[in-house]
Amino acid sequence: MSRRITSRHLFAAFTNASERTLYLYGSDDGVHFHDLAPAAYTPANGILRDPSVIHRAGRWWIAHTTAWEGGTFGIISSEDRLNWHHVADIEHGVPCHNTWAPEFFTEHPDGRLRIIVSISADQTSATGFQPYVLTALDDTLTRWTDPVPLAGLHPDEADHRNGWIDTCVVHRDGRFHAFVKDATAERVEHAVARHITGPWNLLDNAAPVPPNGEPLEGQTVFRLDDGGFRMFLDSYLEGRHYWSDSPDLTHWTPPRELPRLSGTVRHGSVWRETADLLPGDTNPVLPGYHADPAVLHSAGRFWMYPTTDGIADWGSTSFGVFSSTDLVHWTDHGTVLDLADVDWAEGRAWAPAVVERDGVHWMYFCADQQIGVARADSPTGPFVDALGKPLVARDAYGHQSIDPAVLVSADGTAHLYFGQGRCRAVRLGADMTSFDGQPVDITPDGYNEAPDVFERQGRYYLTWSENDTRSPDYQVAWAVADHPLGPFTRAATPLLTKDPERWIMGTGHQAVVRVPGRDEWYLAYHRFARPGGDGTHREVCLDRLRFTVDGRLRPVTPTLRGIDPIAPVGG
Repeated sequence: MSRRITSRHLFAAFTNASERTLYLYGSDDGVHFHDLAPAAYTPANGILRDPSVIHRAGRWWIAHTTAWEGGTFGIISSEDRLNWHHVADIEHGVPCHNTWAPEFFTEHPDGRLRIIVSISADQTSATGFQPYVLTALDDTLTRWTDPVPLAGLHPDEADHRNGWIDTCVVHRDGRFHAFVKDATAERVEHAVARHITGPWNLLDNAAPVPPNGEPLEGQTVFRLDDGGFRMFLDSYLEGRHYWSDSPDLTHWTPPRELPRLSGTVRHGSVWRETADLLPGDTNPVLPGYHADPAVLHSAGRFWMYPTTDGIADWGSTSFGVFSSTDLVHWTDHGTVLDLADVDWAEGRAWAPAVVERDGVHWMYFCADQQIGVARADSPTGPFVDALGKPLVARDAYGHQSIDPAVLVSADGTAHLYFGQGRCRAVRLGADMTSFDGQPVDITPDGYNEAPDVFERQGRYYLTWSENDTRSPDYQVAWAVADHPLGPFTRAATPLLTKDPERWIMGTGHQAVVRVPGRDEWYLAYHRFARPGGDGTHREVCLDRLRFTVDGRLRPVTPTLRGIDPIAPVGG
């Protein structure tokens, strides 16, 4: 059975600002990177330079330089790329003065994990470097074989200052390719061997050189989806970082500065994160980055209004809409409301909620951490600001005024729910732009944000998100009441939680979807984009929602498979 492969890129580096702190960046294309985990980890002692990152045995691992002098390198690990812990400082046992730039190597044909590290032969100064290889003895990465030198990459006896550092190895077509810095000539060389331990032979074709010939080090090479290769290089004296591509590890494009990160990052490494999807998998249901879905059924179709994601600091400035007849195949209808047309708002267009009442479509939306209301005659808009000011001003009730949700009950009454930190509820006036009474506090235990309320068989169900949307532990909880204003009784079991084994993380900001005329329900939600997403790079999914015979919500399992197309909805 064929699979569809998607990939993104994780870049681990230290920066000019600190040689003790790990920084992580994410990218879809391996060139344009966004902040993923700034200041992700700082060791209790020593330094953290030259991080090399891999994913193995369900975890992320980083090997790093622990000190300018000494005989150890460090290993740290993480389950989610955000929270890291110290695993071990590995003593390699070779008499030396320095141990620099441990580099994971995962491509050996025998499948065993290795580290290649630069060790100085001179025990009194940082000279005479030679790369050594160690092989992991188990998956704890705390036990390693004795180091073996890479034959052929040894210091020049005529010039003891000469040596080889920052060795990155790639396996291709039965040969090992090493890109290694000549520590005297200050350039990156290309060597090949039939065996990982050598003998290694230098080739005439060196690695890419920038136009001004500046010294380079900290090279790392990773594979591209098209079968080619990309190299990053650290111009440590000039404070620049370069990238160059090659189809064959021999011919390289002229180096170009890495957008945004050049001048900031230093020696690091890139791990190409991949996710495989089976034919028929429907999650995510929308292309690209989206979050905070709200779903309406109108004019014979389902309409999904999400937050546009993938923008730093959640900086979207407009709202779009997608439609579907079967909840699986969605059509993009473009922008329905742009904040450029809202006089009182500039940015942070978040979490719309749309309902239809008496043929008018009402959108309740966040902008500048306030809640506005707009109206349209069609689900595709254009929506027009209905008040000329916020319906709920920023911090009007002592908490952040975001995440509106609207319930139109079977009896025709409408209620608005909103708030981060506290949850407020209020009956809407007949005009849908005013309050019939004062908002009341209905906050359940554990509440953070994203309230959503639906009615079934005379009972009212409140769902909400717990924890922070940037956290892998973002999840959905629920409560039930006999009245739309509560009191709500919290359920002991969460409705939706992460699945780390399949890297389904940050599952939250949900909307319950009912198929009209049927007791058939679904849950729309967002999760970290898979692979490599985070709290501003999320994707929207749909899974089935079911009830017990006594009306309790069954926990929803987040899936890659998603749902089957629903049967046609009757007129």
